Amino acid sequence: MINNGLFTGLLLWSSESTAHWNQLVGGAFAVFFISLIIILRGFYLFLGWNFFSSGDERTSKILASSALFMFVTFIICDLVLPHAFMWQIFFLIKYSIVFLIGGSYLLWQHHRDFS
Repeated sequence: MINNGLFTGLLLWSSESTAHWNQLVGGAFAVFFISLIIILRGFYLFLGWNFFSSGDERTSKILASSALFMFVTFIICDLVLPHAFMWQIFFLIKYSIVFLIGGSYLLWQHHRDFS
């Protein structure tokens, strides 16, 4: 695990005032919702109206690759982000990054398939 000293500046900045804390929380939620929209859009592009059905061989492989990228990103974020302080914010940031990577892969694959 990386030393927590890398994130002490963020801790000190956010504890200076409530406005800084609100900016940090608001920014993390904004990135989370944007990432959620991107991944839901990626799932919709590959599964269409059959959102909860089992896809064909091509889409199953693409969705499995996306899940693999999300899992690897989750492990990397778990190793890098601290667990000692502000863990709720880093938990939100971790899942934002995971959804962003998975959704970006799905959108990139859709663009590659149809260009």
